[in-house]
Amino acid sequence: MATTYDLSTDVGKVRLALGDTGSGGAWVFTDEEVTYFLEQGSIVKAHIAALQALLTAKSYRIKYANVQGVIYSDTQQISAIKAALAMLGGDMPTLTVTKAGSQPWELRHFAEGGS
Repeated sequence: MATTYDLSTDVGKVRLALGDTGSGGAWVFTDEEVTYFLEQGSIVKAHIAALQALLTAKSYRIKYANVQGVIYSDTQQISAIKAALAMLGGDMPTLTVTKAGSQPWELRHFAEGGS
C-alpha cells in the first residue's frame, strides 16, 4: 500500500491537514485510505472522516496505564482529536426540519391505537 506526500494532490492536502506527512517514516493512513475519505466529497469532509476513523481506532486501546511508575496516557491526544472535529463541525449531526407538525406515520400510529 502506497504512502505519498505531494501537496499538488488532494491526498497530499488531506495529509497536510491531518499532520500525516510521513515525518520520521511514520504514516497514519495509506493513500488508499485517504482516497476513500476523499469520496466524502471535499478535503474538509475527508479530514473529518479521517479524524473520526482515528478517534475510533484510539478508542480500542488503553487510554491510561501506570506500570511501575511509567505512565502512558493518550487522553490528551484524544481530547485534541475531539477538539479538531468540533472545530471542523464533524462532531455534530446535521438535522433539517422540512415540515413542522405531525408526520403522516405518526398520525397513522396513533389512529391505530399506538401510544
